[in-house]
Amino acid sequence: MALQELYTKYNRVWIPDSEQVWKSAEILKDFSPGDPTLHLQLEDGTVLQYPVEGPGQLPHLRNPDILVGENDLTALSYLHEPAVLHNLRVRFVDSRIIYTYCGIILVAVNPYKQLPIYGDGVIHAYSGQNMGDLDPHIFAVAEEAYKQMPIWEVH
Repeated sequence: MALQELYTKYNRVWIPDSEQVWKSAEILKDFSPGDPTLHLQLEDGTVLQYPVEGPGQLPHLRNPDILVGENDLTALSYLHEPAVLHNLRVRFVDSRIIYTYCGIILVAVNPYKQLPIYGDGVIHAYSGQNMGDLDPHIFAVAEEAYKQMPIWEVH
C-alpha cells in the first residue's frame, strides 16, 4: 500500500503549529498523488488547504483514539514526534502518570513536585514482577535490572 493511500477522508493528521507545536486535523477529501493540497478541518472547525509539495511533505498521521494514552510508545501505529508528545501529554495531564515505556526504555515527565509513588507499598508491589506486568515505573526497571544481573561466584 502506498503511503498516499493512508491519507483518506476521515483519517487524522498532525500539522505544525507555531503556538501549540502540533495541531490535530481531520482529512475532508481523499488525497491523490499530485494533489497540491490536503483538505483538512482543525478540531476548532476551521477548514484549511494544507500545501503538499510532494510525497515527503505529507503531514504525520495521527494514531487511532484506541491507542491514545498507551503505556508503551512502541504500541503506537505511528511513532513520530507529534504522536510521542501527544501520548505523553495525555498520560501526564489527563491521568497524572509520569512514567511511560518506550520498549525497554522508561520515559519520565518531571511533575516538579513530590508524588506518593515511591513508598514501601509500591516497592513491594513491583518486587518480583516482570517489566510490563504493572504500570511503567522506575521500580519496574530497577527490578528488571536486578533480575538480569549476572551471578558471580567467588572462588
